[in-house]
Amino acid sequence: MKLIGMIFVFVFGFATSLFAVTGEVQAKSAASKFGVVDMQAVILNVSEGKAARSTLEKEIKAKEKDFLKEKKELDKLNEDWKKQAAILSESARAKKQQEFQQRFMALRNSEMTFQQEIKRKEAKATQGIALKVAKIVEGIAKKQGLQGVFESNTAGLLYLKNPINLTKVVIDSYEKAHGGKKGAVAKKKGKK
Repeated sequence: MKLIGMIFVFVFGFATSLFAVTGEVQAKSAASKFGVVDMQAVILNVSEGKAARSTLEKEIKAKEKDFLKEKKELDKLNEDWKKQAAILSESARAKKQQEFQQRFMALRNSEMTFQQEIKRKEAKATQGIALKVAKIVEGIAKKQGLQGVFESNTAGLLYLKNPINLTKVVIDSYEKAHGGKKGAVAKKKGKK
């Protein structure tokens, strides 16, 4: 009987401590708050991101005009080659075809190099903004007592119960910290 009593006390004590620990974990997790930030929205909406995007778009449009001009020249070269193919000697046809292929490959290589350059510039601009955003998010998270902040477009984040969306707050804070400098310069220019 004493043995059963001791087992009962042991099991009851273990169960009581287990419930206390479980209740404490549940209370802590209920108090945990997490935030999310849509980094793409931040980059697209802050003035620095808009300016970088505008600069890249202008560069792309200018280069597209150059590429289009070169493509038209290649089309004309190809048409001329086709018209003259019957009257040209075998060596002359081969030479024209080789010239066309070389120019075509050079254009193709230029387009690929330009695309890589644009991606590099875009990544550099995005990285600069992201570093500034990380500092802003850290400050906001500390003020609001958040346990963590996740990027909402990240493939690894599938679900988060009741996250606090910080995107708008981050954009506003970013503009206050980094956007006003360009705006102040524009205002000074307008006054003169």
